Amino acid sequence: MFNTALVLETAGLVLVAYLAGCGLGYGLRAMIHAGRGTRSVPVAAPAPVVRLETRPAPQQLQRPRSPAARLAARVDEPLQPAKLVVAKPATTRSGALSSPRGGVADDLKQIKGIGPKIEASLNGMGYYHLDQIALWSRGDAEFVEDKLAFKGRVRRERWVEQASELLKKAAA
Repeated sequence: MFNTALVLETAGLVLVAYLAGCGLGYGLRAMIHAGRGTRSVPVAAPAPVVRLETRPAPQQLQRPRSPAARLAARVDEPLQPAKLVVAKPATTRSGALSSPRGGVADDLKQIKGIGPKIEASLNGMGYYHLDQIALWSRGDAEFVEDKLAFKGRVRRERWVEQASELLKKAAA
């Protein structure tokens, strides 16, 4: 069963061992630090910390305005008309035109690999017609590739050959 005397004896021995360890540790610590020459030096009280508190003016305490409030405040401002900027070719290459012949440009999207955005870029560079593309030299093709940032695409997709074939079909 449960032996109360044994439990009390064990608890007493554990308590004695604990107290003996505390006393021994305190004594060893005192002996180790005694040779270091530490004297009790009065420590000055820390200097008071001076904080400069600046409180914002009452108008700065307002909450930030919402996007809707900022838009509503703009209603009172007069609107400025948008400026129309006409894109001009940065540099002119052989065969580049300032505007399409007859005021009508060919559909360059007939060439596989040219979509609406590339067609608009080519028009911006001055290329509006299939015969212009058919007459491109290697330098013209490289110039267009550099402007469009598509290295090798003109040669890989054979734009010059496709333009020539489309012109032949249109003439027949």
